[in-house]
Amino acid sequence: MSRVISGAVGIPLVLGMVLYGSPLLFFFLVAAVVLVASYEYFAMIENIGVAAFPVEGGALSFLLLLNFYLDEKLPPIFSILLPVVLLTTWFIREKNVGTALDSIAYTLLGIFYIAGLGGFFLLLRDLDGGSGMIAFLLLIIWAGDAVAYYAGVSLGKRKLLPVVSPDKTVAGAVANVLATLLAATAAKLWFLEEVTLTHCLIAALICGTIGQLGDLAESLIKRNCRVKDSGSLIPGHGGVLDRIDSLLFAGPTFYLLAVVLGNMK
Repeated sequence: MSRVISGAVGIPLVLGMVLYGSPLLFFFLVAAVVLVASYEYFAMIENIGVAAFPVEGGALSFLLLLNFYLDEKLPPIFSILLPVVLLTTWFIREKNVGTALDSIAYTLLGIFYIAGLGGFFLLLRDLDGGSGMIAFLLLIIWAGDAVAYYAGVSLGKRKLLPVVSPDKTVAGAVANVLATLLAATAAKLWFLEEVTLTHCLIAALICGTIGQLGDLAESLIKRNCRVKDSGSLIPGHGGVLDRIDSLLFAGPTFYLLAVVLGNMK
């Protein structure tokens, strides 16, 4: 029930901001989600004893998102600041040379994994019809995740990849893809009349599959950090990173498809 209530409140709010919010409002939505997810990531990393740089990582993540928002107007600045900030932070805080690479590498991973992949949603929104495409992507991924969860609980017997995620099943993975195809068809009939059904189904099949890899990638991080969820901010769902793990992989994939297929038209 907590999962249902959280979805009933959160989904309309997010879709409303995507479809009717200004570009600046959408930027702050993405930035807020990325920064909270980054905080959860660094908290997990701390659980295994790695002294990463969460404050500096968060600031650099925001700068990277700003780079996406300004249409790549800051690459030289970001390229210079990234190594300078992280190396300077290590020189000030740390004394053990043996842990330098761990701290810097885990911070870099967090920046590019969450902000680097999440920033593609800002590029996607700048495309012609970008708001509708983001709504389409959110709906197919959410539908796939929801159906996979309940199919896995009720029908799942054979484990998909137990060494990484003991709870994910083959039945759940298949149900996920089928749900994305159905959701894509519904979205086509609902608000994407100008997009061909073939393009919608291609995008759903590819992004639904890639999204599940994103889910497994976050599961690998959580298993390595010995935590069940990235956080507890969303009742019934865990943390913010738990809710966007599939989208982090599906977003860049969908952006490339939209460009290749002519903005999905």
